[in-house]
Order: sequence, then C-alpha cells, then structure tokens
Amino acid sequence: MHREEIIQIEDERDRCAGCAGTCYKTGSAQGMTPVVTDDYGRYGVSYTICDVERRRREKVRLDRLFQAAHVPKRYRNLGFEDYRVTQRNKEAVKAARWMVTAESGGLLLHGGRGAGKTMLAAIIANERAKSGKNVLFASAIDLLADIKATFGKGTTQEVTQAIRTAPMLVLDDLGTELMSSWVGEQLFGIFNHRYNEELPTIVTSNFAPEELSKHLSEVDPKKRGNLEKDIMGERIVSRICGMCEPIRMDSLDWRMKGAC
Repeated sequence: MHREEIIQIEDERDRCAGCAGTCYKTGSAQGMTPVVTDDYGRYGVSYTICDVERRRREKVRLDRLFQAAHVPKRYRNLGFEDYRVTQRNKEAVKAARWMVTAESGGLLLHGGRGAGKTMLAAIIANERAKSGKNVLFASAIDLLADIKATFGKGTTQEVTQAIRTAPMLVLDDLGTELMSSWVGEQLFGIFNHRYNEELPTIVTSNFAPEELSKHLSEVDPKKRGNLEKDIMGERIVSRICGMCEPIRMDSLDWRMKGAC
C-alpha cells in the first residue's frame, strides 16, 4: 500500500470520526469505517461497522422484534414503569419481571375483568422484545381466527408450528372463545407442545383454573348449553398449570378508573 493510499484512508477515518449521524457513504460501504492494518510491515486496510451504524442496525432489529410481537397498539410502548403496583397485584408484577428473561415456565394471570392482566402480559412481551428476544402476543380469539384463515392456502401447518414453537407465547383472554372439537384440538396441540418443550408461556384469563376447565369444554347446543364432555378442557388446563404458575389478580376495574 502506497503512502498516498494510507493518507486517503486516514482522511476517510477522520471524516467518519466526525460523523453527525448520517453516513455520507452508500451501498455496502455505508456505516463502515476503514482501519489501516500492519502485518509485519505489509500495510493493508480492513473495515469495521461504526458505532452509529451499529446502533442503527440494532434499532432496526428491535423494531422488527416489536412488529413481530404483535402487541396491541394500546400497550405497545408500555413498560413496568407504567404499571401501577398495588398490594393486590405486587406478586403478579414480581413474577412478570422474572418472566422477561425466563427460558422456561410461565404464568396464568387470572382474575376479574379490568384487573390489569392484559396490560401486564403486554409489558412482559414489550420488555422481552426490548431485550432482543423473540416473543409472540395474541388474543386467543385472534390466534384461532388466524389459523382458520390459512385453510385452503396450504400454510396451516406452518402457522400452527410457528405458534407452538414461538420462543415466548403470550396468549391473552383465554376462555372467551366458542368451544368446539376443532378449537379444543388446536389449543391442546399448542399447550401440549409448549409443555413438552418447556417453552415460556404467559396466559391471561378471566377464569381461575377450575373455571377455565369448564369454559374450555365442548357444549352441546341440543342440550341447552349442557357440557357435552369436559375431558378436553381438563387436558388443556392440565398442560397450562403444568408449566404456568397460576396467579390471581384481584383489583378494581382499571379501565373504569382510566388507568389502562
């Protein structure tokens, strides 16, 4: 390498050092800073990613994680600092903080409407994505609708597999869907796989485990709403409680108070 080339590279490096945040380079050279190398007297040049480009790429990566998480817009920018901790929910918040970095286990957050379950579950998803980890957030009804929407498109297995194997699944409002044999099979397949693979899972529901079992049982409309069988509901809840710690959240309705 000639002296003129070294001077040119050093000038380029100095210009990069004074970067105001917008790279003047384009294409594959964007965000790359030159460094003169010395291999026993043989000079060359290598390129490294500058700090500005590294931060930009990290932001792009995190933005993609947040988009992939599918957290509802209402909760998308919330963190633990936005959650009002009370005597009634402090244990749930403590467990939620632990779940952000957990690689297994889970929570079943249950309690009356407006207790802050969805907000807390969404915050777990947000904090998880913020730490650079993949997470999937969905309401039970929307998730089942997404699976149904794949019928006839040849992508059903791909979608269900993505749900079953998500590094963390946050399933909101379980127990409000209309039960059928198909719904039961889908839910059991999801929870059974996650239980066996020890994948972290968060579930929210208005119902305690014993109540949830009934709501996840098939109903025979010919018998005026009588349970046709409760085996599937019991199997689903058995898998949920096998991997998720049930935590009751007793609270006044936050939405009535304008808190969430």
